[in-house]
Amino acid sequence: MDKIYAVMKSFFPWITVLDIWLIIFGILIVVFVMAFYVYNDAKVRGSKSLNWFIATILLGGVIPFIFYLMIRSPYTLDEIREEETKKEVLDLQKRYYELMIDGVLAKCPVCGEEVKNDYMYCPHCFTQLKKRCSNCGALVDKDAKICPYCGHIFEEKEKE
Repeated sequence: MDKIYAVMKSFFPWITVLDIWLIIFGILIVVFVMAFYVYNDAKVRGSKSLNWFIATILLGGVIPFIFYLMIRSPYTLDEIREEETKKEVLDLQKRYYELMIDGVLAKCPVCGEEVKNDYMYCPHCFTQLKKRCSNCGALVDKDAKICPYCGHIFEEKEKE
């Protein structure tokens, strides 16, 4: 400590031992502040926060801090999860609209739940949606008077 004091005294004749201790203490505080910032930021971004904390303290703070800021992920874990969720929602919406366009989904006239076009009964409220043609076996609307596939005319007593 005496050598450090002598060197510092040659450059700055007004410096005292207390000033040197305050400078060292200030440098240590700055290093720990940088280390805690790197630790918290690395934790939020999903990096190895403890390793960055130790490296920042051991290597003096400034160089690891700058290096960390250069290579860190631009997104936090929450932003990544949010983006993935948005992509999933958009994919589900796209598939839903494709199904609606293809006519695979319809609404039950009684309960309003979505049902496929080839369902004979609503799985939610058990309402009959379709009936089978006794002539060709095709599914037709339950109120149909004639089969659109084979031309078979339904009678009132033939209702299932």
